[in-house]
This record gives sequence, structure tokens and C-alpha cells, in this order.
Amino acid sequence: MPKFVIFFAYLPDTWDRLVQQPGDRTAAVRASAEAVGARLEALYWMLGEADGMVVLEAPDAETAAAVTLTSASTGTVRTLGTHQLFDQDQLQSILGKVRTGREVFRPPGS
Repeated sequence: MPKFVIFFAYLPDTWDRLVQQPGDRTAAVRASAEAVGARLEALYWMLGEADGMVVLEAPDAETAAAVTLTSASTGTVRTLGTHQLFDQDQLQSILGKVRTGREVFRPPGS
């Protein structure tokens, strides 16, 4: 099943609510992902531009987008970014297709 990573950053008000009532964010994200047909693999917190990241398995990009937009629709996040992940075997397949595409591609002006 395809894997996706979602980077997120909370609004200051969201951090305030978390300080007041921390709760189990992993359980909340897991329930939300499962409700739309995805599976939470991991939730990590981090320093930097993003406050955390979610790794999930989803049957397709539409399902991964539903997980992302569920969070976005709550008004608790300032940024979200969803990216599909590829393993080594998938990368090899992609690179093979790139070779095929490069054989017929012509740059502008050529």
C-alpha cells in the first residue's frame, strides 16, 4: 500500500490548547486516518519549520488527501504538506520510466 508523509505546523492557539489539555494526539490522528481508510504508521514531533509529521499508509492519493484536509478543515494548523513516499524498488521503476521518457523528450527550442 502506498505510504505518505504529512508535515504539519500548528497555530499558536492550538499549542495553547495542547498545553492546557495535552491528550493523546496519536489516538486522535489514528482514529481520523482509519475513518477514511488509511492506517497511521507513526506520528512524530520535531523542531524546525514543521511541528511534526505523520507517516501513513493509504490506498491512494485521494485517501491521503482526505487525511490532510480533515486536519486542515479544523482550523488548528498553519501549514500542511503531504508527500508520497517511494521505496528503493519503486525508485528503480520510476528511473526506468524516466529513461524511456528522456528518449523522446525534446527541450524547448530544439
